[in-house]
Amino acid sequence: MKGTKILSVLVSAAMLSSTVGMTAFAAENDNTENKTYNYVALGDSIAAGFGLADGELKDDPALVITDELLENPVSGAYPAIFTEYLKELGEERGYEVMGTNLASTAYRAEDIEKTIKTPGYKGEFAASILERFVEEGASEVLVPYHDYYTKYLSAADLVSIQLGGNDIVMSIVPQMVFGDNPILQAAGTSLTLTLFGMDTETAIGGGLKILYENKDNITSEDFIEAAVFMYNVSQMSDQLVDDSASHVKGVVEAVQELNGDANIALVGMFNPYRTEEGSDKIKEEIYDILGRIYAEAATVAAAGENELTVNGKLTKDFIDGLQDKVNMIYELNVFMLMYKDRTELFEILDMVEKYDDINELKEIAAIMKASNGTPAEEELMEVLLRYDDINELQSAIDIIKKYKDIEELTNLIDILSKYRTASQSAEEEAIAAEIAAPLAMMLAGKNVDPQILRLNEELKVIAEETGATYVDVYNISPEDDFDPHPNANGHKEIAGILYDTMYKIVCGRMSIDAEVAEEESEPEQFIDIRATGDVNGDGKTDVSDVVFILAHITGIRPLTADEQKYADMDGNCIIDFMDMLILSGNINM
Repeated sequence: MKGTKILSVLVSAAMLSSTVGMTAFAAENDNTENKTYNYVALGDSIAAGFGLADGELKDDPALVITDELLENPVSGAYPAIFTEYLKELGEERGYEVMGTNLASTAYRAEDIEKTIKTPGYKGEFAASILERFVEEGASEVLVPYHDYYTKYLSAADLVSIQLGGNDIVMSIVPQMVFGDNPILQAAGTSLTLTLFGMDTETAIGGGLKILYENKDNITSEDFIEAAVFMYNVSQMSDQLVDDSASHVKGVVEAVQELNGDANIALVGMFNPYRTEEGSDKIKEEIYDILGRIYAEAATVAAAGENELTVNGKLTKDFIDGLQDKVNMIYELNVFMLMYKDRTELFEILDMVEKYDDINELKEIAAIMKASNGTPAEEELMEVLLRYDDINELQSAIDIIKKYKDIEELTNLIDILSKYRTASQSAEEEAIAAEIAAPLAMMLAGKNVDPQILRLNEELKVIAEETGATYVDVYNISPEDDFDPHPNANGHKEIAGILYDTMYKIVCGRMSIDAEVAEEESEPEQFIDIRATGDVNGDGKTDVSDVVFILAHITGIRPLTADEQKYADMDGNCIIDFMDMLILSGNINM
């Protein structure tokens, strides 16, 4: 009996303290009717909800930000779902919630950072996608993004940022699509269409169109360079991750510079193909694309050099010519590796890249020999003068300077030699498996996964350094199709994790309206269905709800964000012994 009285006193004191405190807060904030909470989402196509609506690429509502999209955002995207959760919480706490999705399809963290800081800036890759796949002039709709960002971020209470994936994958694809090599342009275009959810045949068609448009210009040198690029893709990944993390940090800091009062949720990355099955499936589809494009490119290159049989197959002379060119590249590469610390030798290569005719090189060689050049310089000139075409030499120098690994080029010659009279499909499969493998693996789950995990670790560090909150969504359900964007269920999972992670921070920022506080302090709240105190959601408040709170406090079984909402008896967004005491005082123990 004595224990019951003491408990009642504690409970009464706690409830009185809570009610008085909240009433005092309300008195200081007379304008309770105008309390608002603003949430803004930044991100790429994932946060934008790209792919949730059926239809063509150019018709997807999440493709570009417009006033219409801001008024009617993609409802299935996780920012929209999360906003609904916030609105429910806001209604309970006397706040009107506004959610704005500024996620930008095909934008990298680098693009978002520049957009925040630079009026009129439009993401280069996003702009090029619109120009290439929608229509000329379509990128003009990207220009106002800076104004949107400034307007909504300045008023934000919470900003979620999910970026970084595009900086890894989409930093490889632009090197292909917007470079000078037509074979890489074709492969990159097909991969881009695939990453945006196009079917394999449509994606392949986009690449083949570029090959046929450039059929009179594609050479063996283009063919070799494209192969070396693919070999070296995996070696780019670590640097891409570091660059990605740096740009994400730049976005966080740009937001903080614009609005230092906003809370920031730094949402991690997930790999939709992290399962063996999913990874193998995407690798197989990318193989189909790259194998077809590259095999066709070989035929186009040979045709341009009049090295096809009457049946349209590669001749032995074409293969032998490629072999000779590869051997000369090897020879030059080995020489440069021997003298990798001799800057004057690399200066000679830089000089050669500016020549228009091989005779200019011969003149320099003669001058160098007459003026007693070093043995290394003279030997380099001998190697260079084995070329009789300045363009071919410049292509070789470019390959050596740009790529670390060229040794696997022997595979290229072996495959073409073995399959030059075989069926197209056999050649495609061989090229896909041996030549295009690094690029396919980079874009599939097996090689991306370690990079995503490493990026997430760097994002955690960024969150600590900037005061943001890291939100771990890595383990959402993997996809069962080729589209790298999460499906509807994936978006719901991300929204739920975001809400669970940010609940206390959001709750703490939303002050409790006085009238709401008074209503929550009244006993009749325990009569309503799922009233405060009904932690387990069984329609009543009893000792089992107390046990739920106790399990949470002791770490045995943490409450979900939804359960915490009903366990927060004193409205301070912290579930502790005081909440358990208050609940205990209102039920018969």
